[in-house]
Amino acid sequence: MAGIVHSNGMLGLNALNLSNERQIMGTWNLESVYHIKQQHDTGELFGNHYIVSFRLRYTPSMGGFKEMPRLDWHEVIMMNEHHKGESWVFEANMYEHNPLSKTLEIWAKRYFEAYNTAAGQPNGLIKGSSKLMDKTGQPVKIETLGKGLASNAAKADAVRNYLKRHGGVMYIEIDDIPSVNIPRNGEHKERLLIFDCGVVGGGPRTRAIQYLDVDAAKPKAAWVRRFDLSHTMTGLKTTGLRKVSAPVSVSAPRAPLFGSGECW
Repeated sequence: MAGIVHSNGMLGLNALNLSNERQIMGTWNLESVYHIKQQHDTGELFGNHYIVSFRLRYTPSMGGFKEMPRLDWHEVIMMNEHHKGESWVFEANMYEHNPLSKTLEIWAKRYFEAYNTAAGQPNGLIKGSSKLMDKTGQPVKIETLGKGLASNAAKADAVRNYLKRHGGVMYIEIDDIPSVNIPRNGEHKERLLIFDCGVVGGGPRTRAIQYLDVDAAKPKAAWVRRFDLSHTMTGLKTTGLRKVSAPVSVSAPRAPLFGSGECW
């Protein structure tokens, strides 16, 4: 078999191995991303649900299993804290920033949660959901995956092995609840979130904005809550406000300390 040759005439073994890997590994295709919005109100929070559903198809090939592309949950957070006279901005792929956040952990737990769903026992403490379907879009039965697996690692491997042998579809739903605390003691906060969500490497994406303006000096009926499923706003007016760094509670990255069955 002809090898890959560098410009210096030497055989590029690393390039050859990469070429072979591309030929024998399966492939993922992000078929669709769908999003909806809902209002969210509690005694402590004022905001929305932002529910994003990803449908990814795996096509197997001879050789090893190829991991799913990483989630790209890109956010720009702009905050005006008028009662402090301050304004700050933070921007990141929030999945890389904190992959085990309560909002996004379903992606890291996708394989074993798909097994739990097939067994009729999804973890109710995890926001969002993960489902495994066959190539025709029908749910894969637990009998096909193997009943009674105890460890998350074994459950995750059962789902991977099914996809490697048969191909199929993973349906992952993320339920974000972007909200601000109910303002008290003269607080006045104005926040804009800009969402741009998909997977690393390309494919369809969702874009949305949330704008909240809550002022303790005004009745709740006068507060502003706006959520648009497109990029209809790009910034806030910050005239008269002092620019500061985002709080450490927002900006500090969290190390990805994955447990059994979890992965990027």
